Amino acid sequence: MVTCATTITFSHPITEDGVRQAIRDVAAAKNLAIDSEIVRLTAIADEANAGGARWGLEVDTTDPASVSSLLDGLVDDLNKRPYFSSLAEVGGQIAGDAQVDAVAALVVSLIGIVLYIWIRFQKVAYGIAAVVALVHDVLLVLGAIAVSKWLAPVLGFVLVDNFKISLPVIAAFLTIIGYSLNDTIVVFDRIREMKGKNPKLTMAMVNGSISQTLSRTVLTSLTTLIVVVILYFIGGEAIHAFAFALMVGIFVGTYSSIFIAAP
Repeated sequence: MVTCATTITFSHPITEDGVRQAIRDVAAAKNLAIDSEIVRLTAIADEANAGGARWGLEVDTTDPASVSSLLDGLVDDLNKRPYFSSLAEVGGQIAGDAQVDAVAALVVSLIGIVLYIWIRFQKVAYGIAAVVALVHDVLLVLGAIAVSKWLAPVLGFVLVDNFKISLPVIAAFLTIIGYSLNDTIVVFDRIREMKGKNPKLTMAMVNGSISQTLSRTVLTSLTTLIVVVILYFIGGEAIHAFAFALMVGIFVGTYSSIFIAAP
């Protein structure tokens, strides 16, 4: 076993996750038996390289030639990647105001959903059930993103990464909410048709309504899921987290519309 060590200097800032992702990409492209998680990375302060970054790289291997090939591939790969410099600083007061506004907007939107469905289906239970299903969907997708940090080393072969909350992920949450709510309303509408003028909603009516809409719900979700899976695997790094959240959200939203939302 040989320990190979070197120092990589970048002309622009790059995080540890960014370096490891580049290592994974190059190792996969060159079929190298080097796992990015066994590579030891150490940030090195470098005042002379202002605005850039230096990382110390160490890896234990029985094949030093593969490490040399990895380093050559890293140089070529990172030279081809564009870098867009940006600077964003948000003060504490602005961040606090944004949190308050976000919570207020969330509460108002949930109340609006309950009111609309209450008026549309003339029963408040429908609105509350829809909101419970939405909260369930968002929390499960959020949980999947949280546990991806621990799943990445195990499920890296299916491109599971250490995902974080970002603007694309927020967009995925909004898409999931709309998608799940649409499926839920389709089920509710069939329940209302089955109920007709009957003053009491029975379990048989609910089961019959779900059975009649089941094929439509599954086929619609499956068609969408096929596209999202393709985006997840070959859509690129920019929408990778978006596709992951949407993939989990479609699955969760489909079963919540069937098993959770029905009042």
